[in-house]
Order: sequence, then structure tokens, then C-alpha cells
Amino acid sequence: MKFVCADGDEQLQALLDLTPVQAAGHELVWFNGRPPDADEWRRRVDEAEGVMLMWDLPQGILSTVPSVRVVSFAGSGAGSYVPMEEADQHGVTVCNVPSYGANAVAEHAFALAFALARKVREGDRLVRSGNWRPGALGGVELAGRRLGVVGAGPIGARAIQIGRALAMRVAVWTRSPSSEREEELGAPFASLERLFEESDVVSLHVAHRPETERLVDGRLLHRMQPHALLVNTARSQLVDTDALVCALEQGRIGGAAMDAFEEEPLPLDHPLLRAPNLLVTPHVGYNTPESTAELLGLTLENLLAFAAGRPQNVYTHGSP
Repeated sequence: MKFVCADGDEQLQALLDLTPVQAAGHELVWFNGRPPDADEWRRRVDEAEGVMLMWDLPQGILSTVPSVRVVSFAGSGAGSYVPMEEADQHGVTVCNVPSYGANAVAEHAFALAFALARKVREGDRLVRSGNWRPGALGGVELAGRRLGVVGAGPIGARAIQIGRALAMRVAVWTRSPSSEREEELGAPFASLERLFEESDVVSLHVAHRPETERLVDGRLLHRMQPHALLVNTARSQLVDTDALVCALEQGRIGGAAMDAFEEEPLPLDHPLLRAPNLLVTPHVGYNTPESTAELLGLTLENLLAFAAGRPQNVYTHGSP
């Protein structure tokens, strides 16, 4: 089969291992730069049977390039980047990458937790302002503290491993607990209320679905201890933003950190940026060379599986 990546770039191409494609007797044609218009899109994917999609596929391409049989999107939310009704209408299989970068995101969560616990940002500001006052900051150690992990998927499982390696006392909440899963994770399950009440650090790693929308509301935030920290490297929709800003302004929790937002880039006048003890990063938790290489490999693997007659990671309407 002929595969095409019509919207790649040189950095991504350098991370991609083409050995599996060549070994299976297929071809991958790579283009750098996003096509400027629909005509260029059609020119690049002409005669291709599989499309490796980095960004968004414009409406109308699948209707006018009948050779395309499968689109593999480099990410989880394919429905936001591929015209699904058009794909269905023309019998095009759409695949995604449900999970990748578990270690990268989990490590970033702990980077944020350490920065909050040891007041790294405040220390940097003091030094840059000429205020060398080592005794002004303090901070706490994470070893021996209670870590509450919300979500037991690949990222949550990796966060549990890191927490245990740091000698933290770890508990986890999941929507589908079982004794077998508890034993596998090596951490006890707890109710969401108990986890928020007892944890010194709460780290969110649950998927955003209708049932997890605003999962962390004012009621749960009110249960947290005054020194406790909330770290969210998952979707921002998991947290009631207004309630979080209120909790921070009133000093009801020790601090919070976020890596993703409902509106990106985050407007400079957003209330979150005025909240005290809030650390923010620009949605970079997943962004490492190792994680990107994993993402690209899995995206390509979807095309190879389809070519072999074994479609995998097939995306359907309503998938998170």
C-alpha cells in the first residue's frame, strides 16, 4: 500500500522508524509543512490508500480522493481533526492513538509537584530580583507524604510507580476498581472523597468524558487539607476552574499546577493567571522526543495493521 503523510515536518520525520514499512513491502511518502489549500491536499494524497495525519484533514478531501481507505491520526481525539461523517460516507476507516507518552506526562506531573512543594518558581524570582534569602522559602519533601492518583490508566499507573519510588504513600481512585487491578498497581483503591481528604498531593490522570466533566468541584476542593497540592496534567475540563480559583484565593489549598486549558493559548486576562500559588505550563507534558517517537510509531502501526487486514485502534463517534 501507498501511505502518505501530507502535513509532517522535518523534526517528526527524523524520529520516525521506517523499517516496519519497508519490511512489509509498503511505501510512505512524506511531505513537510501543512498543505496551504485543498488543492495541495489533494495533490499530496492522490493515489494514497493510507493517510498518516498530524493535524486536521479538511472537509472534502476524502470525497475527492477515492483511493484513501484509512486515516491514522497522531493523537487521541480524531473526531476533532477528521470529518467523521465524510469518512463514514466513503467507507474510510479512521484510527487514532488512544494512549501514548505515559512516562512523559507522569514525569511532568511530578516536576510540577516538586516545583510547588519546594517553591522553585518563588526561589527563581527572589534570586533574579536580588533578594538572596534562603530562609524565606522553606518547602516540604514529598517522601513520606500521601499521594492520591485519580485515574488508573497508563499515565496513572506510571505516576503510582514514581510515587512509590519516592517513598510516598500512594492511594488511587478509578471508576472501575477490582482486587486484581489493585494488586497489579501496588496501591490501594480509595473513594474520591477520602482520597481528597487524606492526600498531600492529588494528581489527576483520568480521561475527560461526560461523566468526568467537572469531576473536581468545589465540594471536593473543600475536602482538601490547607497545605495540599492539586496537579492536573490531564484535561482542564476535569476541574471546576471557578471553584479552583476561589480555593486558591481563599488559601483553602496549598497550591495547584495545570498543563492544559479549555482555551489555548490561555488569555492573559484569564482569572487563573491571577490566582495565587498556581503554576502553569503550556500543554507540554507529553512533549518529549521519546514520547513523540512513540506516538509516530503507533500512528504508523495503525496503517500497517490495516494493510495486514487487522485494523486496530479504530475510532468511533463519541470516543474520548
